[in-house]
Amino acid sequence: MSAAVWAFIGVVAGGLLTVAAQATAESLKARAAARARQEQRARAWREFERETLIELQTAMADYRAALERDRSQLLPLRGTEQQLSAARSRYQMLVHRVSSSAAREAALAWEAAALPWFQGDDSGTAAAEAETWETAMRVTGEAVRTTD
Repeated sequence: MSAAVWAFIGVVAGGLLTVAAQATAESLKARAAARARQEQRARAWREFERETLIELQTAMADYRAALERDRSQLLPLRGTEQQLSAARSRYQMLVHRVSSSAAREAALAWEAAALPWFQGDDSGTAAAEAETWETAMRVTGEAVRTTD
């Protein structure tokens, strides 16, 4: 074979190797970028979940305080009813936004125990409300720590 043929084969082989190397490099860059985007989404989701859990704890405390104010009044006042309604709405919105099923179930269990107690129903007791409150706060706190 002549030198020109070998030179042509060398140029073709070199071109193919260059294209293969560039394709491999681009593929590796794309994988790294996809992995970085996935990690960024995961961090954003954990931060959203953390903030939602903290907001849920605050909403539960506001809801509980509104229930206590409502229970302590002989006649319902319009302002107290509005506060109770707003606190309950915020709580319900947040409890269903939380993705932690354990935190959601604990918060809903607290509400199920709190409503009879604060509304004067004989089926509710202060001990049951207090116990489910402590459990809900502990479980939501643990859920917050798992998002760190």
